[in-house]
Amino acid sequence: MTRTSAEVLQDWLPHDTDPGAVRHLAAEMGIEPLLATLLVNRDILSKAQATDFLKPSVDDLLDPFELADMDVAAERMARAIVDHETILIYGDADVDGLTSTGLLVQFLRMLSLEPLVYVPNRAYEGYSFTPAGTDHVLASGANLVVSVDNGISSIEPVARIQEAGIDVIITDHHMPADTLPPAHAVVNPRRVDCGYPFKGLAGVGVAFKLACAVSSKLHRRIQLSDSMSQFLGESLAWVSMGTVSDLMPLRGENRVLVSRGLRALPRTKSPGLAALCHVSGMGIGADCRAEDIAFRLAPRLNAATRMGRSDLSVSLITASDSNEAAVLAQALDEANKQRQTAERELLEELRPILDRQTHGEPIFLASETWNTGLLGLVAGRITREYGVPALLISSAQGEPAKGSCRCMPGFNAHAALGACREHLTTYGGHPAAAGFSIESKHIDAFREAFAEEWQQQKTTGSGPTAQRYEAEIPLAGLTHKLISALDGLEPFGKGNQRPVFVTGSATVDESRRMGGDGQHLALTVSQGSKTMRAVAFSKGHWADRLPAGHSVDLLHTPKFNHFRGRTTVELELIDVRPARPL
Repeated sequence: MTRTSAEVLQDWLPHDTDPGAVRHLAAEMGIEPLLATLLVNRDILSKAQATDFLKPSVDDLLDPFELADMDVAAERMARAIVDHETILIYGDADVDGLTSTGLLVQFLRMLSLEPLVYVPNRAYEGYSFTPAGTDHVLASGANLVVSVDNGISSIEPVARIQEAGIDVIITDHHMPADTLPPAHAVVNPRRVDCGYPFKGLAGVGVAFKLACAVSSKLHRRIQLSDSMSQFLGESLAWVSMGTVSDLMPLRGENRVLVSRGLRALPRTKSPGLAALCHVSGMGIGADCRAEDIAFRLAPRLNAATRMGRSDLSVSLITASDSNEAAVLAQALDEANKQRQTAERELLEELRPILDRQTHGEPIFLASETWNTGLLGLVAGRITREYGVPALLISSAQGEPAKGSCRCMPGFNAHAALGACREHLTTYGGHPAAAGFSIESKHIDAFREAFAEEWQQQKTTGSGPTAQRYEAEIPLAGLTHKLISALDGLEPFGKGNQRPVFVTGSATVDESRRMGGDGQHLALTVSQGSKTMRAVAFSKGHWADRLPAGHSVDLLHTPKFNHFRGRTTVELELIDVRPARPL
């Protein structure tokens, strides 16, 4: 049986909500049962928990010195600052790595130091301490190297650098192996011996914690001005960017960091970040949300890397001149347009192949020509559209080939690659998104091993889960008052998704493709006297199966749409199916 992207991909099931817990929370807080339901569905069961969730406070930030090796790392970096040693920030070219780099560069500039910066070009070098990167460090004249968002697996390169008399501080958040690099200090909340209570920090979150710890150390040695405290608050703009972009859970400490960072972003004093906001259509003082990072800022910062020009992104985040930053931001905007075109062309190239794939099985494709910078984006699009893991591999840059794996909730990409590690050269990442390298001769064996892991996870009940929704609600119930209440649950993202509802038995009044290439879907739907607009991004192909007059159930998340001074409620569709009893 071949697959078609037009079929319903998952069952729709209501959250298994405890009615007693909802009644208790609603009474305790004096709130509507629906809002209490949303909180209970997020495991928020008491007034104290709800207050922490709805009003994130910097008072809830954890002590950075609870991180293993932080005291050693902060002491060494503070000494390097006091003694005016040469410090090199070793970054990464994704948004988390770039924002980590930008944060520490600005931090050191606040202390009158101008650090060296090295970020491997992923299109040509790869990731972390590459051979070229390691050689650069050894020839740089640096006394101290601080990695951000990478380095946790670089055992041999770090050993070489340490043996050369250059101290290395690793700050990372990726899963460590059994053996840690022989660095001067390794700061990573995922270390098995690390007692830090929150394990979900992004790489930029760890870099921020290092800056806080170093600042604390310096207060005991030199007089720091009040501007340092102000800077650390403003630097949360960087933290929000990297945390949201790297799909870290927006719960616990990250909720505080991102909430505060979103306020700081449109007011940033970083020339590069300010220019990026401007070219993305976000003016000074604008209301910034997590989705602005995900769909406006991050794609532009990522675009240059994906098109082989990560040097543009590095130059932007380290820019100290506003005019230079404006030129670089425009270049990134153009690179993003080129990326969008290339991504669309690759996806269309794959359409005939995708429609011949076996229904319900992982999509596993390889080529000798694909741009490796596009693999993750296209794999993500395929996974969202077809509802199964997607793995794309390209040997365009030679051997080993580069690959990206994207998965839906309920299937762990990183664990799946780990189960197939014997076929891989390297791998790393997160449950939803992971990357790997592989010798082409091992691809067939890897394909079989991954398919076995897919079946194993489904058999053990850890495979893909049904799409859960909060409640059934009619179109008439989707009022401005309700959407305002929903917005109080911001920031939305992993671990705190936008509330999802079902509206049953709505009538399609109009169905059409929208966007320059017809990539997206626009519907007008009605229920009784209530009419509403609904959109589905990257689902333009649904228009052909949703003619006017059809009765449908809508799985959606409602949002405000602000257009030409008018605010309306519209539905962002997740799925559509013929109307049926719920």
